[in-house]
Amino acid sequence: MSVGLGWGGGFGHLRESADADRRPFDGRVLLRLLGYTRAHRGDLIAGLAAALVGAAMTVTSPYLLKVGIDRGITAGRVSVVLWMAGLYLGTRVVATGASALQTIFVNRLGNGAIYGLRRDLFAKFQALGLGFFDRQPVGVLVSRGTNDVSALSNLVSSGIVSVITDGVTLAGIVVAMLLISPVLALASFVVLPALVIVTRIFQARAIRVYRNVRTTVARLTADLEESLSGIRVSQAFAREGRNVREFGATNRANLDANMDAAAVNNMFGPAVQVINTVGTVVVLWFGGSLVLRDAVTLGTMVAFLNYLSRFFQPIQDLTQQYNMIQQAMAAAEKIFGVLDEPVAVRDAADARPMPPVEGRIRFRDVWFEYRPGLPVLRGLDFELPAGCRAALVGPTGAGKTTVTSLLLRFYDPTAGAVEVDGRDLRAVTEASYRRQVAVVLQDPVMFSATVAENIRYGRLDATAEEVRAAAVAVGADEFISRLHSGYETAVGERGTRLSQGQKQLISFARALLADPRILILDEATANIDSRSEHLIQSALGRLLHGRTSLVIAHRLSTVREADVILVLDQGRLIERGTHAELLAADGMYAALYRRQFEEVAGQAASVPLPG
Repeated sequence: MSVGLGWGGGFGHLRESADADRRPFDGRVLLRLLGYTRAHRGDLIAGLAAALVGAAMTVTSPYLLKVGIDRGITAGRVSVVLWMAGLYLGTRVVATGASALQTIFVNRLGNGAIYGLRRDLFAKFQALGLGFFDRQPVGVLVSRGTNDVSALSNLVSSGIVSVITDGVTLAGIVVAMLLISPVLALASFVVLPALVIVTRIFQARAIRVYRNVRTTVARLTADLEESLSGIRVSQAFAREGRNVREFGATNRANLDANMDAAAVNNMFGPAVQVINTVGTVVVLWFGGSLVLRDAVTLGTMVAFLNYLSRFFQPIQDLTQQYNMIQQAMAAAEKIFGVLDEPVAVRDAADARPMPPVEGRIRFRDVWFEYRPGLPVLRGLDFELPAGCRAALVGPTGAGKTTVTSLLLRFYDPTAGAVEVDGRDLRAVTEASYRRQVAVVLQDPVMFSATVAENIRYGRLDATAEEVRAAAVAVGADEFISRLHSGYETAVGERGTRLSQGQKQLISFARALLADPRILILDEATANIDSRSEHLIQSALGRLLHGRTSLVIAHRLSTVREADVILVLDQGRLIERGTHAELLAADGMYAALYRRQFEEVAGQAASVPLPG
């Protein structure tokens, strides 16, 4: 099926969606994120084991120094000194090896978990209805799948193991200090209240600044994507300078947010260092006095100073991990917001596959509203027989595209029912139905692939001969054959290497190759020159035989041959009939037709004659 990516919509809701989430920290978000590690629990266990071995070596090393000094150096026993030196070296070697293994396992853990998260996010994008994309900017959604997912990578890959390891290390150091000398341990803990206060202040500010960083990154991505997508319009209206200034403001906001985050982060480290220094001074003064009175040994004093330096390291690490968690939670909240977005249009539990479609269409008293209380369609009721060529006409905003969106089941009606062959579309599976429907839009969607791959998009099993036959049928083969690689020519991102008319012809060939039973043409010939339009009209007469077609066209000359013309106004069906019948009725259709005829005649008269 040839689909349009971006029907409807308006960027008015884009800025709202990028606003910061001010909710407090939610531990359930973290638990849900950690759920993505379950499939890699082997790597998690191995990484934890390696980390705990390293933590054990960290706790053991200072005690070996104590024994070496008290029982070796002080006692004059060289063998003890050599044994303790060897064991100390061994702890360092084991710790280094454990660290290397930890890195390997946690990287496998993190990459696997992020892979699963990104997979689920992309699958959700595919499942969400157009109503969601009408409200959300592409740039913000791209930021969800790139920047926000990347923000989770460090947490999942190393943060989980590091938090556990640092916690165990800190607990081990505290226990060792209490066992070696409770008095010195209590003296060391005098600085803990100050450390708690500094940490709480840091945490409170970190929540705010890192959510703001995620928000400004999303806005920056959205502005960049929107600017690049509309570069032709921007340059045509000489908006480059204004765009640069507006992007500069967004870029400045992102810079300020990152500087705030850096300031918060950089203030905490020095504060902890000051507290560490104060604690060291306390231990030196108090412990030194105890050593002089022979209340504690010199080895105990040295071990305590060593433990004290290591005591603050896991605290700093844990705070940095908290810093990382805040960044990850700000990103996770937004990612899970997308994953939790309800799918407005989905298969019912008892939905059945759609049998081969004959093409009978019925709108049964259909009402529809994009926003509550603002109906776009009002009691629309009509029926089209199989094989009918119908046209939808009416002024802008009459509801024509909404009718085709409902027929494609991009939305479900607010009230009433849309039926095909007597079956409510809500009672059949989407995939089985949409495989039998095709649509060609005014602005054709081209994918960054070859011409053949773009034509084959709706029918992947089509042969090269079938691809070419579809192109020949719509008159596209002539220009495709002139391309440097023919059907294997890469069209570039969004088809930038093709003209608008060429892209439309390829889009038309794509729809025809899908062999639909129902074909929707939404202003499909609006951007085609008269010669190409003639080729398409000639092909339609043969290729639409036996198929139901629904054509939207502002140029009424393209719908004169329709079996029936449906005239919409403000969401209501106000006229129905053939071209001749509607002209004779002298209603809205006749007025629209006369107006276009007069405009064309006026334009022709204004063209200067040659010579």
